[in-house]
This record gives sequence, structure tokens and C-alpha cells, in this order.
Amino acid sequence: MSILLDIILLTAIVFLAAYICLSFISMSLGIKLLTSGLITILFVTLIKKLFFKKNSNVISYRRFVTYLIWQGEERAKELLKETCQDGNFEDKGEYVIADSKVIFLWTKYGSISADTAVKFYRTCKKDNIDEAYILTTNSDKKMMGLIRSFGDVALTYCTFKDVYRRLRKQDKLPADVREKIPAAQLLKLIFHSAFTRKNGFRFVGISLLLLAISFFTPFRNYYIILASINLALSIGCLVAGLIRR
Repeated sequence: MSILLDIILLTAIVFLAAYICLSFISMSLGIKLLTSGLITILFVTLIKKLFFKKNSNVISYRRFVTYLIWQGEERAKELLKETCQDGNFEDKGEYVIADSKVIFLWTKYGSISADTAVKFYRTCKKDNIDEAYILTTNSDKKMMGLIRSFGDVALTYCTFKDVYRRLRKQDKLPADVREKIPAAQLLKLIFHSAFTRKNGFRFVGISLLLLAISFFTPFRNYYIILASINLALSIGCLVAGLIRR
């Protein structure tokens, strides 16, 4: 998702820079906009070819996470087992033991609820487990703080990134992802990843910076427009965060 946002920001900046340069040349507004658009397309296409080359046979981490959500916990266990050394893997039902580590799995779009975290804690107490990991497809800083507050059981909150890296290194990533994940669900995951409360504050910061610059540049209107776009995105992030609560 961060790559997509970088490309969008790069496109906007290149278009603005091209238009500013062309403003010193005598031509109609329509030709300036058209030329700026063509320059932007050529430049961004070149950048993507040089720096964003991807192996079509290797899925991204985002697609891998969506795949796990759709395939469910049992498939996640199978892939986790693939990463274990010498088959050091044991399925206990509520959790697994992989490389001598107790691991709870969470493969859902939504964040782990407080009740689920307490359930994991109680399972640890019942089985005399002092340390365990919660492997999740959806991280949540507030929940991480709650988990750490349990005290007598060390629960570590982590994502599937390490599993993804191991599978990629071993060339064991699933190859049928594109056939299994509907496009609508990919868009939903992108929305949940991009429109977060944290990104909302980032957009506010960028908007304030652009507004400040607008007071010291002859191209005041362009900076105000960009600031307004970022402000609108920040509002979208904050509203999306409230809806998900």
C-alpha cells in the first residue's frame, strides 16, 4: 500500500512541477495541461519500470495476508508448519507449537477483540504457559497495550511478515492466490490499510505544511489545492476510523 501512495504522490508532484515549468512558456491552458499530463505519464512509467520491477511469480505480502484471511486458520497452520525446522510443529487445537514457541493464530479482517485476547490469556494460564505469540493478519496498537498489561503471561503481538519472508526464501509461497482472492476484497483490504487514523494525522501534517509554504511562494493557489486534497483525505481517514470502532 505504501508503494501505491508513493506513486500517487509522485504523480501529483511531477504534474505540478511540469505545469509550473510550462507556465513560463506562452501557450494555451489546455495545451499546458495536456503536455503536463503526457510528461507525468512518461516520467512515472519510467520510474515504475526502473524501481518497481516485480517477479510475477512472487506474491506481495498484502496478497499473502488476504490469502490467509480467505483460506482460514487451518491453511495458515499448514504454511507455518512449512517454515519450521525438522518438522518441529505440533497442533494443539487452540494454538500451535512451532520451533518450541506457543503461537495463537488470528486470520481475519477485523482486529482481535479484547474478549479474544482474554481467551488466549486464559488458555495460557490453563496450560501453564508463561510465554506465547499472537500471530495476526491485522495489527492493533491498542490491543498490543492490553495484551502487555496481563503481566504474568508474556504475550507478544506480531504479524505474518516473518512467515512470509521465510516462505519466500524457501520458494514455498502459494501460487494460486490470484484465483482465490476476489477483487472486491482486495479493494476492501487496501481501504482498511490506507484509511487509518495514523495516516489521517499524516495527511493533516502534510496539509498544514503545504498551507505554510503557500504564504511564501508565487504559486499559492496550487499549494492550497494540494493542501485541501490532503485535508479531505485526512477527514476520510478519521471518519473511516470511527466507522470501524
